[in-house]
This record gives sequence, C-alpha cells and structure tokens, in this order.
Amino acid sequence: MSPLHIDFLIYLSVFCTGYAITYYTRAKQHAIKNELLAKQLLEIELQSLRSQLNPHFLFNTLNTVASLIRLDEKSKAVKALSELSQMLRKVLENQNNQLIPLPQEIEFIESYLTIQKMRFENKLLTTVNLSGNLHDCQIPFMLLQPLVENAVQHGSQLESNQNKLTLKIACDDKQLSVTLVNKISKTDEHQGFGIGITNCRQRLDKIYQQRYTLSLNEIENDYFETRLTLPIGVHYD
Repeated sequence: MSPLHIDFLIYLSVFCTGYAITYYTRAKQHAIKNELLAKQLLEIELQSLRSQLNPHFLFNTLNTVASLIRLDEKSKAVKALSELSQMLRKVLENQNNQLIPLPQEIEFIESYLTIQKMRFENKLLTTVNLSGNLHDCQIPFMLLQPLVENAVQHGSQLESNQNKLTLKIACDDKQLSVTLVNKISKTDEHQGFGIGITNCRQRLDKIYQQRYTLSLNEIENDYFETRLTLPIGVHYD
C-alpha cells in the first residue's frame, strides 16, 4: 500500500472518529435538553393539578366556617379558622414542594378533620391509626386531603347514624399503605368522586407512573373503602 493510501486511510479514520464524537456529543446534549424539557412540562402539569385542588378544598372548608357562624357557634368558628390558617400556612410553605414528609401531611389531614367534626358534630366519628417509621416516608403534598374529603362527603348523606371514618397509615421499608373506611348511606346521592379524586389519580400517574395502586370500593355493611399504596424511596427532582 502506497504512502498516499495510508495517509488517506489515516485521514478518513480521524474524520470518522471526529464525526462520531461530534454526533454522540450532540445526541447526548439533545437527550439532556429533552429530559429537562420533559421535567419542566411535568412540573407545570403537577402545579396545574395541585392548583385545582386548592380552590376546591378552600370552598368546602370556608363553607364549614360559614355554617358554624350561622349556627352562632362562635368559639367553634374561631377554632375552625385557626385550623384553616395552619392549613393555609402549610400550603404556602410547600407551594414549591411536590413531596413532603408524611407527618406534615398527617398534620394537614388532622386539621381538616377537626374542622369537619365541628361541622357535622356527632355525625362524624374519626379514628386515625399510625404505624411504622413514618418520618422516613414522603408523600405528594395534599394527596390524602381529597380522599378524606370524599369519605366525609359520603358520610354527610347519613340521616341518623354516625359516619365512622377510620384512617390507617402504615409505612415500612418498601411501601406506604393508606386505608380509609367510612360509612355510606343506602341512598347515597353523592355521585362520583369529583375533581379532587380525578386530580389525585392524575398526580399519582405523573409521579409514580404504574408503581402505585388506588382503589375505591363499596364493601359490606354499607361501608366504603379507599386503599392507596405508594412505593418508598421515590424522589421527585
């Protein structure tokens, strides 16, 4: 092989190597750009879904406070407003956080239930059971609120019986389990699950894809059960 041919082959190999490196670099940069764009779009979608939850939750909670005022239950109304202020403070503190420590979400739910028990008085009887290392678990902020709200609304149709609402939350090394059981009326007119449950499913789809379960079913003795399981260790960046 002549020196000219050798020089040509060397030039060709250098050119091909350089082209391959350039193509790989551009492809990698394009992939990174697409990944960043996808995360930005996901963030926008999640913020949009959560922003739809807030007015829904505020509307129902403020109606509760208004009902207490109309009934001249001033001390309860003040207590309800105090609980509401704590909830709004948590909303402001976590407006940029998709995932928060589970104990903070539980505090949020307990404030909500305190307000609802003031509204429904003896009709709403709540029990909250917690187990496992809850401090190691994270959960999407305000995820449980529409589930609990749905259970409360089911019970609001009851005429005389108490709405016995039981919330069980357990966390182990692999998953977070939430079980919510509430009484329902035989002539329950609360149709569907509302925008809150729909958005709840959409948020779960965005964050966990297919790695979660959420079921809502009527069970025996006029009770309704909501079950939610989430994987532990999911990080939203």
